[in-house]
Amino acid sequence: MITPEDILETMDQEAKKVCSRTFLQERPNATDSKLKEFIVSSLPYSVSNKTLGEKDDWWIDLTVVFEIFVADRKTDQNPKEFDSVKMKKLRKSLFGLFPIFRKDQYKIDYPRTVIPASSDGNGYHYTRIQAKFTTMV
Repeated sequence: MITPEDILETMDQEAKKVCSRTFLQERPNATDSKLKEFIVSSLPYSVSNKTLGEKDDWWIDLTVVFEIFVADRKTDQNPKEFDSVKMKKLRKSLFGLFPIFRKDQYKIDYPRTVIPASSDGNGYHYTRIQAKFTTMV
């Protein structure tokens, strides 16, 4: 049986191909040093187990979320300037990973940007990408 932790581990492994600093479920409150960029992989919604046919074949269908955080550039004119070049590069690299398959067990596909770039109020802009997770029956 596939667990939420298995799904998060796969998401984290994939995110590390794009960005060396990654976190599971939520961003940290503090780090030793200011991070220039990082990705948070999460399962913010409920897991839906479904059955198919008389044999009770089952599958999981849920939405997974990757959030890309990029540190604001500080200039004299704007201390919270959005670094669109870096965000675009990271988003494009993350989209390039899809579809993600694991051992004929499950796939993560159909990524879409749901929040293109928004300030978190803590010195970062973030982009939220949702994708569809489905087990393979």
